[in-house]
Amino acid sequence: MTITVFWRILKEKDPVWYRSGCLYAYLTPKGDEILYIGKAWGTTVRDRWLRTGKKGFWEDLEKRRGIKHHIPLIGIIYLSETQRLTRELLADIESLLISIEKPWGNIKRRHTRTQRPGMTVKCIGSWPGAKQTYKDKG
Repeated sequence: MTITVFWRILKEKDPVWYRSGCLYAYLTPKGDEILYIGKAWGTTVRDRWLRTGKKGFWEDLEKRRGIKHHIPLIGIIYLSETQRLTRELLADIESLLISIEKPWGNIKRRHTRTQRPGMTVKCIGSWPGAKQTYKDKG
């Protein structure tokens, strides 16, 4: 199973802030480090960004890392005609990226994940990760 994720930088009034069923990421102001990778399911990217959850992440980002601004990205999922995006599949894609990239803010998801052997995730667009293709070897 091959999944493509198209990443792009979110601008302030971009309508995709209100999208669900996708991934998002935060980068350092220079865009040279992935700080966090998350998923929006049943909520929007904007809702996740408004600090309603992950209060500790935002506090640590500002106090421990001294980062008050960041670059938000959205990751739009593209599947084949025979695939369907589910909450579980989105979580597995997120988990695979986190396990390989190890973003600073994804402390809980770095070490434990559900595996989906044979899944390949291709990141295109503005993805700053170390790789473009991620394979779940299970």
